[in-house]
Amino acid sequence: MTALFFLLALGAAAAPPAITSSTVKSPSDLVGARLKPEADWTKVNFFPEKLTYEVKWGVVTMGTSDVAVQEAVDFNGQPAYHIVSHARTTGFGDRFYKVRDLNEAWMHVGDLRSLGYSKQLREGSFFRDEWVVFDYPNKAFLAKRVNKDETFSYSTGTVPGAVQDILSSIYLVRPRRLAVGDEIVLDVNTRSNWPLTIKVLRKHKVKVPAGTFSCVVVEPMLRDEGIFIQKGRSLQVWLTDDDRHIPVLMQVDILIGSISAYLTKIER
Repeated sequence: MTALFFLLALGAAAAPPAITSSTVKSPSDLVGARLKPEADWTKVNFFPEKLTYEVKWGVVTMGTSDVAVQEAVDFNGQPAYHIVSHARTTGFGDRFYKVRDLNEAWMHVGDLRSLGYSKQLREGSFFRDEWVVFDYPNKAFLAKRVNKDETFSYSTGTVPGAVQDILSSIYLVRPRRLAVGDEIVLDVNTRSNWPLTIKVLRKHKVKVPAGTFSCVVVEPMLRDEGIFIQKGRSLQVWLTDDDRHIPVLMQVDILIGSISAYLTKIER
């Protein structure tokens, strides 16, 4: 695994707050100041970066999505990349199947493990508000789920060690060498622990609004809800066949046809 390892000097800073349901009402309680990037932090191939996509159902434009890693923040006393993803339908998409999704993740700038994630999904009648934060010193996690009627519940459990969430997983894979036939297995936690297998399927050249790219196609074998995908659906991602492995096309099978996200803009 390509990763950056370092120690962040915190001087005489106070100890991080305990991660319990009485001290943490949301991940924002753990987010501190925005950090000035250190030289090593920009050596990864995705920081800083914002990617914007056009989302289509077949040939019909449904809306837009974007995913950005544009800041590093203090997260419970640790430096973290803040990953933010939006998906939003427009026009016909709003009338047919309205989507307003916000997904966030906090990824340690050193070893790229997930420190926590949050998702607020509004997809037609589907509703999900959920977050998980990881307490690695105690090999534990704390999760909260909020229902439509604003009732909520907490849950806790253990983690085997460093884990990823779905959103951070692609960023852990992007710095790696990807060869056709490879299978990458990541430890993932989404309120339970499970192995995420990512298969490297083939190479393929693809044209999207942002340009024409030689790509390597990967398929994450999801066992739980993902980003823009419900459990049990097939997802394939086209990553540029270079050192940056930029996702230029994402395609998910649905009951009728497929939904595709085509890269329209890259901002650094």
